[in-house]
Amino acid sequence: MRKGPKIIQINGYRGILLAVFVVTCLFAGFVIFPAKAAVYLWNYVAANYIAIPQISLWQGVLLWAMTVLSIYLINNRRFAISFQQPTELSDAEMQILMNRIHMQQQAQKLNAMIMQSNDIKIIKKEIQSENTKPDSQEMPSDSEEKHSQQ
Repeated sequence: MRKGPKIIQINGYRGILLAVFVVTCLFAGFVIFPAKAAVYLWNYVAANYIAIPQISLWQGVLLWAMTVLSIYLINNRRFAISFQQPTELSDAEMQILMNRIHMQQQAQKLNAMIMQSNDIKIIKKEIQSENTKPDSQEMPSDSEEKHSQQ
């Protein structure tokens, strides 16, 4: 059973103010307050234990964002980090891979031969057209001479 989406209807200024209030509270609760806590924690450690610079609220927001993204990536099951060697290919997989490589090399050779033969055909056509141009020019002049003699 799938129900339709719930539609929230905002009427007038009161509804707009309520929507702005809700968005502001969510932003403060999920971004500003944790960032403020990160700033206080960082600055406490920086002042008392380690000689590192203190950070502002903006830097605390960035620190909180990096923390949330890191936690999300670590807990996400689709993203995995593996430190083991990949398994080797079996003999059948290696044979398939070598056959593909061999076919690609043959295809490259054939393509190179076709490209060269096309270049040769173009050059032959140019030579033939150059040889036929003077002949074609002489032919009308011969026919003109015949017409003039008659």
